[in-house]
Amino acid sequence: MKGAFNSPDMEEITPEYVAQLGKEWFESMVDATPEEELFSLPKFEHRLVQEHRDGHQEGERDGEAKILMRQLQRRFGIVPDWVREKVAKAELSFLENWSLRIFDAQSLDDIFFDKV
Repeated sequence: MKGAFNSPDMEEITPEYVAQLGKEWFESMVDATPEEELFSLPKFEHRLVQEHRDGHQEGERDGEAKILMRQLQRRFGIVPDWVREKVAKAELSFLENWSLRIFDAQSLDDIFFDKV
């Protein structure tokens, strides 16, 4: 293994250093274990699926928020802070609905009438 284990400075062990050691240990364990054994562990498989799902949904939500903000700026000019905060905190389903409303809306209130 490389990385934190090869750190020349062992004087100060920080939480970040310990976390990095844990990640490297986990990665080496995964690399050394045959796939059929890894996937026979229900918690391991569940964790991989959950991490993939969570990461995908968060990325999709962030992308939708970014597109909506561009649309709002293009349509209405400067976007007020209350809209930025609302978009930043919104769930994916709200972002999708708001991005469709932009075509018919005459104002920001027309888009965000369902207060979150």
